[in-house]
Amino acid sequence: MQLTSEQKYAILDASLAAAERGDTNEQGRLIRQIPLAPHLAKAAKEIWGKAFLLQEGYDLSAAEAAYGPNWLDQ
Repeated sequence: MQLTSEQKYAILDASLAAAERGDTNEQGRLIRQIPLAPHLAKAAKEIWGKAFLLQEGYDLSAAEAAYGPNWLDQ
Protein backbone atom coordinates (compact mmCIF):
# COMPACT_ATOMS: atom_id res chain seq x y z
CA MET A 1 0.00 0.00 0.00
CA GLN A 2 1.33 3.42 -0.97
CA LEU A 3 1.18 5.96 1.84
CA THR A 4 0.53 9.62 1.15
CA SER A 5 2.87 12.23 2.56
CA GLU A 6 0.16 13.18 5.03
CA GLN A 7 -0.13 9.58 6.22
CA LYS A 8 3.65 9.32 6.64
CA TYR A 9 3.72 12.56 8.66
CA ALA A 10 0.87 11.33 10.84
CA ILE A 11 2.79 8.12 11.57
CA LEU A 12 5.94 10.11 12.31
CA ASP A 13 4.02 12.41 14.66
CA ALA A 14 2.51 9.45 16.49
CA SER A 15 5.96 7.83 16.71
CA LEU A 16 7.47 11.00 18.18
CA ALA A 17 4.61 11.23 20.68
CA ALA A 18 5.27 7.64 21.72
CA ALA A 19 8.96 8.44 22.16
CA GLU A 20 8.11 11.44 24.34
CA ARG A 21 5.97 9.14 26.51
CA GLY A 22 8.87 6.71 26.75
CA ASP A 23 6.99 4.01 24.83
CA THR A 24 9.84 2.76 22.67
CA ASN A 25 7.96 -0.37 21.60
CA GLU A 26 5.12 1.71 20.15
CA GLN A 27 7.59 4.15 18.64
CA GLY A 28 9.34 1.34 16.77
CA ARG A 29 6.11 -0.35 15.74
CA LEU A 30 4.83 2.86 14.22
CA ILE A 31 7.99 3.84 12.39
CA ARG A 32 8.23 0.41 10.77
CA GLN A 33 4.86 1.08 9.10
CA ILE A 34 6.53 3.56 6.75
CA PRO A 35 8.04 1.76 3.75
CA LEU A 36 11.78 1.47 4.12
CA ALA A 37 13.61 3.17 1.23
CA PRO A 38 14.93 0.54 -1.18
CA HIS A 39 18.60 1.47 -0.71
CA LEU A 40 18.21 1.31 3.08
CA ALA A 41 16.44 -2.05 2.89
CA LYS A 42 19.21 -3.41 0.70
CA ALA A 43 21.89 -2.16 3.07
CA ALA A 44 20.05 -3.58 6.09
CA LYS A 45 19.78 -6.95 4.34
CA GLU A 46 23.54 -6.95 3.68
CA ILE A 47 24.38 -5.93 7.25
CA TRP A 48 21.79 -7.78 9.36
CA GLY A 49 20.28 -10.29 6.96
CA LYS A 50 16.88 -11.27 5.67
CA ALA A 51 15.66 -12.76 8.94
CA PHE A 52 16.25 -9.48 10.79
CA LEU A 53 14.17 -7.48 8.34
CA LEU A 54 11.32 -9.95 8.45
CA GLN A 55 11.44 -10.45 12.22
CA GLU A 56 11.44 -6.73 12.93
CA GLY A 57 8.43 -6.20 10.66
CA TYR A 58 9.79 -3.50 8.38
CA ASP A 59 7.57 -2.46 5.49
CA LEU A 60 9.62 -3.67 2.50
CA SER A 61 7.06 -2.82 -0.19
CA ALA A 62 9.20 -0.06 -1.75
CA ALA A 63 12.21 -2.38 -1.99
CA GLU A 64 10.03 -5.08 -3.53
CA ALA A 65 8.75 -2.63 -6.12
CA ALA A 66 12.30 -1.52 -6.93
CA TYR A 67 14.11 -4.87 -6.85
CA GLY A 68 11.38 -7.42 -7.56
CA PRO A 69 9.37 -9.80 -5.39
CA ASN A 70 12.28 -12.17 -4.66
CA TRP A 71 14.94 -9.59 -3.84
CA LEU A 72 15.36 -10.84 -0.26
CA ASP A 73 16.36 -14.28 -1.50
CA GLN A 74 18.96 -13.04 -3.97
